[in-house]
Amino acid sequence: MNGSPTMRYSLFLLACAALIPVATANAATILVDEDFESYADTAAMQVNWGATGAGSLDTTTGNPGQSALHPGGTVNSWVGSALSLIPSDTDKLVLTADIYDDGTPSRNTVGLRNGATPLFEMGHYNSTLERYHVRILNMYGGENWIPIEPGLAADAGAPAGWNRYQATFTGTSLEITIDLGADGTIDGSYTSVGAPSASPFVDLRFGGPSNLSSAGPIHVDNIRLEIVPEPSTFALAGLALVGLVGFARRK
Repeated sequence: MNGSPTMRYSLFLLACAALIPVATANAATILVDEDFESYADTAAMQVNWGATGAGSLDTTTGNPGQSALHPGGTVNSWVGSALSLIPSDTDKLVLTADIYDDGTPSRNTVGLRNGATPLFEMGHYNSTLERYHVRILNMYGGENWIPIEPGLAADAGAPAGWNRYQATFTGTSLEITIDLGADGTIDGSYTSVGAPSASPFVDLRFGGPSNLSSAGPIHVDNIRLEIVPEPSTFALAGLALVGLVGFARRK
């Protein structure tokens, strides 16, 4: 490279700085990002969500726009891509979903599975009180239908509307949060301590848990599944960059 050592050093720093935003932008690997907006009808939705489930496309009730309507019973499973996921402390697995609450008792959820177990489900439990539940089997603490936050009464928590659920799976814990009204404020949470199953999640689904029917339908929208590396990964990269800068200065 032509130019003075100072010029070469400055160009090196500029090149390093340009790489940093790229690493940050690629932090999460998005596996599923479903807002149901691209589908013309239920048949088009079934290309990604299977043709055997009881769910259908609703073109008017979404958050916003369109959503999936499920009456309970046979689940719709994601078939748009293959999944095989075991969360860890270095690569967290994050599942987010919006579920509409119209006040009708029902047992319908969004979840992850591998056959019968391990299984994870979050959503509505058929009770008028503490309706927002999670179910965790053969992993972490193994809780079977427990309120996301004990004492958070569904009928007093928020008017009818969209609620946002988020589950974060790591190698040592599973944290579930609920944002009533999907307004950006966390209104309840639950943490299950333990380890994930050695069997990977292969099935992302919505509908009746274990394909069972339930009174009252639900709408689901904005289902997002992603792998999020821990920030320490980028911290190590930053230390390496500092070392390279120091080496360049000495040269």
